[in-house]
Amino acid sequence: MVMKFLAASALPDIAAAWARDVRLLAPVREGQAVVYRPWAPDMRPFLGRTPTTSAKEALLPQTEDLLTYAYRKDADDLTRTEVFVAEPLPPEPTLVLGCRPCDARGRALLDRVLVERGAADSLYAAKRGATLFVTVACESMKNTCFCHWTGGGPASEDGSDVLLFAVAADGGGHVAKPLTPEGERLLAALPEASAQARDEMADRLARMPEPAPAPDLSGAPEAFLKAFDDLDFWTDQSARCLSCGICTFLCPTCSCFNITDEASGMKGRRIRTWDTCMSALYTLEGSGHNPRPSRAHRLRNRVGHKFCYHPQEYPGQGRGGQPEFSCTGCGRCIKSCPVSVDIRRVVLDILEKGGGQ
Repeated sequence: MVMKFLAASALPDIAAAWARDVRLLAPVREGQAVVYRPWAPDMRPFLGRTPTTSAKEALLPQTEDLLTYAYRKDADDLTRTEVFVAEPLPPEPTLVLGCRPCDARGRALLDRVLVERGAADSLYAAKRGATLFVTVACESMKNTCFCHWTGGGPASEDGSDVLLFAVAADGGGHVAKPLTPEGERLLAALPEASAQARDEMADRLARMPEPAPAPDLSGAPEAFLKAFDDLDFWTDQSARCLSCGICTFLCPTCSCFNITDEASGMKGRRIRTWDTCMSALYTLEGSGHNPRPSRAHRLRNRVGHKFCYHPQEYPGQGRGGQPEFSCTGCGRCIKSCPVSVDIRRVVLDILEKGGGQ
């Protein structure tokens, strides 16, 4: 596929042209944060750093209708009721601009759970089929990034339709590498990247600083199971946790949700909303029993899902002999945790305790 060039000066106009055909979500600055917002005519996309929020909301919104319903009584026979149920309209075509490789890989991991095995989540699958990801390759790794631990990298292509590489050549902009036929069609109107821009891209990739060596996590699932019953260990690991849930809400792969019926008179809707397994209410049963009553139980579940249960459920999906983990190493949970719980440290402690390292 032919490399194209997206000039920085042309980005607003190109984005506006895309937005005429699809729902465009682009990252913008809002105070100290960078968040995805629907395209507006005066918007200036900001591609300079990893967005604060993940791109999963394009596929798994914070709140969405599963169905709407209405009912009416039969005036001649009040024991009879007619019920009318309507499913949501098909999703509109969507383009996510400016996500990072860790977010695009998150899409591939969500696919494992919500599409590829068993009964597919029809709403997610429909959005997934209608959404393109234009991803920006990272030029460096921040101190909270650990994508190379979990099979990714600053220029990983997994889950992306187009991968952008920042260059200074030709007035500055991005070399755009199409990765799918849909991505190639999206870039059809852009000029071909010059040899100078392509050479600069290759040079930047070659000179990218090497991250610290990644630990061998192949033994993580077994080590986790060995540490599972040591509640003192998990109590120590979770001692600072506030159960705020920010780690799960910002995570590109967390997909816990709640379902609620909202009624108004003779009609209503059934909605799905994000939830967090780090909350005591998430597993609280109607009887009052809670199988995960403490922060220790809940942190154990979250870490276990990412580094043990997922690789056990989806064996053979990783690279280079490593398991596939339900974590892209984006580091948002580390960066945004108000008490500095570091999932990397937790995993390394598990490996040390379980003899997996």
